[in-house]
Amino acid sequence: MFIFSRVQVVYFTLSFLLCSGSHLVRRAFYKHMVICRGFRPIGMCTREYFPVCATNGRTYFNKCTFCLAYRENGGSFTMSHFGKC
Repeated sequence: MFIFSRVQVVYFTLSFLLCSGSHLVRRAFYKHMVICRGFRPIGMCTREYFPVCATNGRTYFNKCTFCLAYRENGGSFTMSHFGKC
């Protein structure tokens, strides 16, 4: 009979969830991938190109431009994924 400690059960569960390619798992863990608290609302962003796709169907130049638009629209959309829409 196998007896697992709590640490082992937590480890196996987290390993499964992190390695799973399931759309539901990715959506649950990465729904709020971009945290906009780190970007100041002064309207100035760097010009590095790292596209972000939002749930409104638009592609933003980087996380900073996404966060500016997110704040301007009162959080009416979220981030869908990194990359072009």
